[in-house]
Amino acid sequence: MLTIPELIINSEDVTSAGFIPGAVFKIEQYQDGLVITLVSDEVEIERLLLEVDVPPDLGVDWVRDNGELYLAGEWLTQTSLAGQPLAISMMTGKVVIRVQQSNMLA
Repeated sequence: MLTIPELIINSEDVTSAGFIPGAVFKIEQYQDGLVITLVSDEVEIERLLLEVDVPPDLGVDWVRDNGELYLAGEWLTQTSLAGQPLAISMMTGKVVIRVQQSNMLA
C-alpha cells in the first residue's frame, strides 16, 4: 500500500493569513521548499484549473473546517520536506515552507 506524505499546519496564523475553508490557493516549488499563495482572481483560478495536468492521486490539499491547512502529496518528498524539521512562515495570503537550517557555529 502506497503511503502519501502529509503535512498538517495547525495554527491560528493559518486563518489570520487568509487561509479559510473553501479558499483557493496554488502551491509552487521555491528554492528549498514551497510557497503557497491564495488565489482570489477568477481569471487566475480558471487558468490554474485548466493547467492541472497531474494524476489525481499525486496530491490533495485544502483548508479543513477546523482551520488546519492540510497538504499531502509526492511533492513533499520531491522537495525534500518530508521527514525534515521545517521552518514555516506565514503572511497575509502566503505560507512559505522550507527545511529548517541548523544553526552551526564555527
